[in-house]
Amino acid sequence: MNEEIGQKVFQQVMDIFVNPEIERRKKDGKIKNGFTLRAAQIILSRDKGNFTRLNEEVKAVAKSIAAKPIKKNDLVFEEDIKNIESIELIGEDKNCAHITLLLFKNQWLIFTDFRYDKEDSKKHISASKEFYDSATENLKNQRLRPFYENSFAAAELATKASLMLFIDKKNLNNHENRTKYLGKWAELGNIPKVFSDTLKKLATNLRYSARYLEGNDFEREDHDKIIAVIKEMIAYSEKIIGEESKNEI
Repeated sequence: MNEEIGQKVFQQVMDIFVNPEIERRKKDGKIKNGFTLRAAQIILSRDKGNFTRLNEEVKAVAKSIAAKPIKKNDLVFEEDIKNIESIELIGEDKNCAHITLLLFKNQWLIFTDFRYDKEDSKKHISASKEFYDSATENLKNQRLRPFYENSFAAAELATKASLMLFIDKKNLNNHENRTKYLGKWAELGNIPKVFSDTLKKLATNLRYSARYLEGNDFEREDHDKIIAVIKEMIAYSEKIIGEESKNEI
């Protein structure tokens, strides 16, 4: 996020979330006039709805660069930190998206992460890798029927791992929907088209051909290409689970 966009986002966050929350609390007598804002955090939750935290209510782990050597259990003050690199939610917030504003050395830092269900996504990636390993072993031993069954599982789990970050997982509750949404994701240019083409081929033809003995199309497929694409799908899912945005205002 560049500085100009960051400034616009900052102002929108203040106008939509933070200032109304401050006014609401003033009206309820929970904060007094003269209140100074030092930090704000908007938690975006599919399960609990959205809510705003102010100042000491903000909860997160900050990855920072120290300005001097710091020992374990030392008290850390603002002057001891050179820069804050990233913010990670903790506890029950881990599956939430967030916008976090921090006033650091008289400069506002804004951290945004609009990915939901990150912890669940990591579990799906882990499961996808297990099926990928099984598929690789089956291909090595020319067990093509279990190869395509495991390849489908690996591809679909990698698909769900990436899509659930941005699409409510309630909409990803069956094979058809996962294939459909991945196709739309590819049409928008968010992923290589070969990802959606491969999942669709596995879901609608190769898996049925191999597992249910409906023809022998799977025997004529390029097995090495299939497993190579699935490896790329897993790598893509791992990459986007580690991305976030930061801007200095």
